[in-house]
Amino acid sequence: MSDKKKQNNDIDFISNSSFQKHIKKTKWKQIGLYILISTVTLTVAIFIIHNGSQYLIHKKIEEDRPTIPILTDGPTKGAGVNYGNTRFHYNLFSVDAKTTYFKRIGNRKIVWDTETKNYPAIGRVEVTDRGSGFIEDNPWDPDLGRSVVYNHFNDERVIEFYFPGVDYDFLPQELDIATGLDENKLIEIALSFQEPMVQKDLGEVLGKENVDWLWVPSRTKEEVESNEMNKIINGNAAYGIPVNSEFPYWENAEGEDRSISGAIVSGTPQELERFLNMDFVRASTIGVTIDKY
Repeated sequence: MSDKKKQNNDIDFISNSSFQKHIKKTKWKQIGLYILISTVTLTVAIFIIHNGSQYLIHKKIEEDRPTIPILTDGPTKGAGVNYGNTRFHYNLFSVDAKTTYFKRIGNRKIVWDTETKNYPAIGRVEVTDRGSGFIEDNPWDPDLGRSVVYNHFNDERVIEFYFPGVDYDFLPQELDIATGLDENKLIEIALSFQEPMVQKDLGEVLGKENVDWLWVPSRTKEEVESNEMNKIINGNAAYGIPVNSEFPYWENAEGEDRSISGAIVSGTPQELERFLNMDFVRASTIGVTIDKY
């Protein structure tokens, strides 16, 4: 009888409501502790992963900086093309950087191109979008007698340069056309020279009025003649230096008087007339044409 009472007492102890409440409370505490530990662990892991990925991304951006436009005194790529700004869009494991470029034609400024790059934490940096497109179209223009490259972002012409001393089947003379256009047009013209000239000598004959940019060839005459496919330089691929109207380029040539083989000039037809009949100009091509007003 005593054993039965003892057994009943054990059963009653386990099924006791206060004991059950204690068990449930303990379980909830354990679950809460597990949740807290998991949350803290997950937060720390996300923090470490996020900061680690941002470190890797910013390291790639810094390493890619030579291709991101910065202020420089040396020749830069893109005839008359200026850097506008770069906007960064941050994702968890990558950054998209959209850079805007513009051209100044006379007293107007137009957006010339945009380029979007993706910088992943792991993987290669890629150009994901380019406003002007990845493939250039060179349609034949019967009126000009040559193929013309267009910027697909704004449908404007891309200027071209012709090397001094290199033989060509055809040398365009489009400055005459430009000076005959509507007086309310602003026109970009690329001038290619008969011979290279240092900045000091060029300043005496070309001046600085309506001069925007100077072409500094990145290849020699011999290198050009050895590759017939690249005898004409697309303005987007040309290297050169901008002209600051406040600081004459020939006065700033004391440190390095660069050899110049061409220039970009812009303005109204009347303003461009002063470049007519300059005997050192070998060829001229029309680029951007926009309304002045």
